[in-house]
Amino acid sequence: MNILEFIVFAASVVFGISIYWLESKNNKLYRFFNRLFNSKELQLPANSKKGFIVEQSFMPRFIYINIFLLLVLVVVLFLPFVQSIGIQYQYVSALIGIMIGIYLANFMISVKDKSEEIIDKVVDTGKEIIDDIKEKGQEAAESFSNDKKTDTKEETTKEPEAPKKSARERLKDKGLLK
Repeated sequence: MNILEFIVFAASVVFGISIYWLESKNNKLYRFFNRLFNSKELQLPANSKKGFIVEQSFMPRFIYINIFLLLVLVVVLFLPFVQSIGIQYQYVSALIGIMIGIYLANFMISVKDKSEEIIDKVVDTGKEIIDDIKEKGQEAAESFSNDKKTDTKEETTKEPEAPKKSARERLKDKGLLK
């Protein structure tokens, strides 16, 4: 593998990542061709994210990338300073690099989406736990303060109700002392 093939391979991996990312954000070109070639019954639903690359199996992706690279190859071959010797190796390097880039981007985006869902679940669970702790803490504080309030109420109610008589007064009430 010479240096030119390596440069083409690295650039095509980056290109594959970028076209997958762009198409995952917007699939207007695919929708245009879908409306052009298919009847109303066969067209994509409005909320579908399917594109040339996104949500396709291996063979349609491979075919679309080959068509794109053949168009690029035709343009490159008409440039006067390009030597056509060894162009097939750069073609293969570009094809493999773009396919690797597409699958790499697919993996990164799916991991990102799944990790965001997991983080959201963890955050929601943490908020619920904190809310439960706050509620239980407030209930415990209220019950503790209610216990103290009832104790003080009992103490205050006992004292004013019946002032205690001295032993002499009780004996006088019984008639044992004069």
